Amino acid sequence: MKETCEDLLRSWCGGLLKLQLQNRKEPSLQGGILCPACGMIHGRCFDAIYPFLYLADADHDDTYKKGAELLFQWAEHTVSRSDGSYVNDINSPWKGTTVFSVIQLIEALTFHGHVLGKDTFEQWKARVKKAADFLAGFKEFEVCNVNYRIACSLAMELCADFLGEERYRIRAKELSALALPQLTEDGLLAGEGRPTDGFSPRGCRPVDIGYNLEESLPSFLQYTLKTGNASLKEQVIRVLKRHLLFMLDDGGMDNSFGTRNYKWTYWGSRTSDGCVLGCLLAASGEPELGTAAFRNLSLLKACTFDGLLYGGLHMRDMGEPPCVHHTFAHAKVLAGILDQELWPYFCRGELPRSRMKAPEYMKELDTWVIPGREYTATVTAYDWEYGGLPKGHPGGGTLSLLWHKKAGLTLCSSMGTYSLKEPYNMTMPRFDCHECLTPRLEMTEEGRVYSSLYDHRCRMVQTGEPGPVTVIEVRGCMTSQEGRREEGREYAIRYIFEPDRIRVLGEMPEKTRWILPVVSGREEEVMVHEQQVTVKKGETYVTLMGEQGKLSLPHGTRRIYNLVPGAEALRLDLKEEKGRAAFSLSFRQS
Repeated sequence: MKETCEDLLRSWCGGLLKLQLQNRKEPSLQGGILCPACGMIHGRCFDAIYPFLYLADADHDDTYKKGAELLFQWAEHTVSRSDGSYVNDINSPWKGTTVFSVIQLIEALTFHGHVLGKDTFEQWKARVKKAADFLAGFKEFEVCNVNYRIACSLAMELCADFLGEERYRIRAKELSALALPQLTEDGLLAGEGRPTDGFSPRGCRPVDIGYNLEESLPSFLQYTLKTGNASLKEQVIRVLKRHLLFMLDDGGMDNSFGTRNYKWTYWGSRTSDGCVLGCLLAASGEPELGTAAFRNLSLLKACTFDGLLYGGLHMRDMGEPPCVHHTFAHAKVLAGILDQELWPYFCRGELPRSRMKAPEYMKELDTWVIPGREYTATVTAYDWEYGGLPKGHPGGGTLSLLWHKKAGLTLCSSMGTYSLKEPYNMTMPRFDCHECLTPRLEMTEEGRVYSSLYDHRCRMVQTGEPGPVTVIEVRGCMTSQEGRREEGREYAIRYIFEPDRIRVLGEMPEKTRWILPVVSGREEEVMVHEQQVTVKKGETYVTLMGEQGKLSLPHGTRRIYNLVPGAEALRLDLKEEKGRAAFSLSFRQS
């Protein structure tokens, strides 16, 4: 695994170096890394300083040393501000990302500063001091998303050691104390939404699996290790392990319902650093965390082409260019793993979700995680709206994810309507057939779309006796994106999860259809019969059968896709008959 980390790091840094602008006269361009997906230079691209310096040191390669120095100079000319902060992007006023800039600069100087000249080292150290002073007085972290107060705790602790000033350590303790109440009764980390300590009308907390696993919990764990706080370390590890319930055996993350699912990339989140370092730091005596690290790194490798990390399973096949943010953020993690010699902790075992024997209900997410014999499913009525984004993640009792051990990702959710919630951290789709991937009931009346996935007032319960079959029943009302719901548009869904098959029965208003996108790459064989469609995924045949209602393929076998989470799908529509429609999903081996 050491060799795997080294090879992938060289691949990623080589890809970034090819995109770095050199020999330019304009200071605002010279040294920046041009993103082929976004057509811009991301403000945080100088996070590549740390992995560049690692390779400059490990490979005695001055090309990477020059690249790191150019990145620093570019940042000083563009995103650096006189108050000591760094802005997120050239056109973005947000200064909170200064925490990540400080962390990576300290790591670069601590492990590899000796490759720099004395004057350069002192210049970079002085810049860390300016940023540290800014962060020490930045009060926005006390009210904004929890990932920042945790990351700043780590940044301040590192600054205290690196600069020898105890006042930073005091600030670190203040912020970590504010983060502690966000560790919830269900064993999750809440706070990816405002207010961070708030509750939704259904009693849900603001939780995002991608941000928690890739950014907040790794930072929190590193903070506990730096401070030697053993009791807090144990608490954070328990929460980290609890989040593994949402990691799939191929290394993907089930963030189908997360508050910030608009940045879901299947392997994680668009702008966070990754879970591998955090999992490895806690993997001694916790082999399932080493397994999570191995699985996720394997998925990152599988999504890497020509030196860049793509943001989803099918992004490259879609013809979408990769955003460089994925690559430079995750390259930092690989450098950290190698510098801290963590590769012996990779493991190849089973993850908690694949060992589940009984369904589990997460009250704070109003979400069921359900095991079959070889599949796992998520059904959610989660209602936390992030930043007034009602058309974001699904609710309404949606089957938001279905994953099979041999077929892989089979059903998943996207944003209800794709929109640039964070315009500098997201890309616009380049082609047509960019559609919502969420399985849902949908109807149109007087030009307005109503759907089950927007209903935040549905009722969802488990029924029947405990046993090999799990039954979830949902009752709700077809709802518009604006939250409009009226009498006469009620729906009912009955999910029957059998060991090797899922049956779904529905009652709904007339002129309603079930939209059922089955995740499928364009190279996968499709077999269509009158009321049955089969997709061959590897050696597994996935069959969706319309048991009641009229089944159709509105685009034929042409795939739709969505940038969240970077997947293609075969769209199936099942139109109701006399207010009823039913279908089943089954799997068989060739």
